[in-house]
Amino acid sequence: MKSLPTFALCALVLALPACSSSSGSTATTTDSGATTDTDTDTGTGDLDSGDDAPSSACGLKASCVATDKSCVGLVDNTGLTKFGLRMSEIDLTSPPALTAGIFHSVFAGSTGLDLPVCNQNATGTVSWLLQFDTTAMTLKLGGAKPVATPTDGYAFVDAMIGGAHVQPATFSDVSPDAMGRFAATTGVDLVLPIFLDAASTSSIVLPLHQARISTGTLSSHNDCIGTYNAAGLDPANSCTPDSTHPAFLDAGSLEGFMTLEEADKLPVAAINQSLCVLLSGNATMYGVPSAMGVTVCKRDASGQILFQGDWCSTTNLAASGGCADASQLRANFAAGSVKILN
Repeated sequence: MKSLPTFALCALVLALPACSSSSGSTATTTDSGATTDTDTDTGTGDLDSGDDAPSSACGLKASCVATDKSCVGLVDNTGLTKFGLRMSEIDLTSPPALTAGIFHSVFAGSTGLDLPVCNQNATGTVSWLLQFDTTAMTLKLGGAKPVATPTDGYAFVDAMIGGAHVQPATFSDVSPDAMGRFAATTGVDLVLPIFLDAASTSSIVLPLHQARISTGTLSSHNDCIGTYNAAGLDPANSCTPDSTHPAFLDAGSLEGFMTLEEADKLPVAAINQSLCVLLSGNATMYGVPSAMGVTVCKRDASGQILFQGDWCSTTNLAASGGCADASQLRANFAAGSVKILN
């Protein structure tokens, strides 16, 4: 498994002049998943018969170990009532400090698989899992630690990390319809991890409140949410995804919010700042050293955090009327089938 490159820690400090900027991939969420050059749900992808050559320049070869090449799904979920997927692309659209620049690029480069045989050349350290149980009508959402071999499967994390209890949350009354469309609209509390290295020794935790899946569409075999973007990748750039050529086309949306007070109690050890300071996007303006040596958010004379978020925790709506004590997280995502071990 690849670890993040040496610029990754620099990348987290958005204001450092030594860090150059590039955007992560962004794709449009659709109900059905956009059509690509691959054969959907058959597991044959866009292969030419009889050889290892794909029919498009960035298509997957026959040597790719994915069972469902339309989304690089690693297991066959056909007919299963309990099955899992891993988010293969997570396109953050909020909060602003995490949606552009080098942090976003590093995050995008961590969510894809480390599986070069299937055109997947990310570090694979960020794994957010979805586990459906269509009999119980539940959907479990949580994070997993990095794995050396993606085909061996993933396990939900249930542990204290960075001062927070990271564990999966379960949504009830989730039932995909005949077209595979589903939603988990009753918000839950959920802490999602972002692991920055293969050994899972460096991480960021995101303590979400009112987390929900606002929309999603499963493929007919339950292997995919969205599709691998073979036709949309640029062969002149070695089929490497970028801001205009995403690796996957999204078909799901996730949202929730983080309170600034809670975020200020969670250190991001890699940059010696609290999560609150990271969310502010400007440590010079909003950060101040603490007695513990960690830069935390500045406060006014009454003890209130000076940085104003874009969300209000009491209304679960956009900040207004003097309530701006939270930051909203929104993301579109694609996912492919994996084995979930717990």
